[in-house]
Amino acid sequence: MVFHVSGNVVSDFFEEEEVNPFSNHGSVAPAKNSRLPPLPPERAGFNYGIGETVDIPIDGSGDLKKRERELQAKESELRKHCKTERGCCSTSWNCSGGKNWPPFFPLIHNDIANEIPIHLQRVMYVAFTTWLGIVACLFWNIIAVTTAWIKSEGVKIWFLAVIYFIAGAPGSYVLWYRPLCRVFRS
Repeated sequence: MVFHVSGNVVSDFFEEEEVNPFSNHGSVAPAKNSRLPPLPPERAGFNYGIGETVDIPIDGSGDLKKRERELQAKESELRKHCKTERGCCSTSWNCSGGKNWPPFFPLIHNDIANEIPIHLQRVMYVAFTTWLGIVACLFWNIIAVTTAWIKSEGVKIWFLAVIYFIAGAPGSYVLWYRPLCRVFRS
């Protein structure tokens, strides 16, 4: 295509001879000093491996049956163990053993590492630390009120602190920490 602009002839920049750079029939001859021979033409495959077959070697069928029996035996053993654990947990305060905390005078059963699933253990440790914090605060309240009582504040506030400690420590264990343990176990 040719354009005429004010008497000047301007040719179209984009108008060229169509040349396929990948064919040997174009204006470019293949390199003669190339070390590798040219590749044969191939069809472009855009099916992304659909329809292709893959050979997967299968071991003997007897070996497969043996493995299946082993897995079924393990499954039945795990189901039996799970039923006995759930029965134990639902009928008593503690599960899989006796009381183990605190170590010097065991009062409660607490085994987070073995009974709680791994993804909930961090939350359970935070809950246990919170419960210990409540017990420590109630005990510190008794000490502070005893000090105030010694400085002639009155005995009524000391009795309230003792009642809070006696009701609060086991009450918080029974009302929220132990149910939380049971929920996290299951």
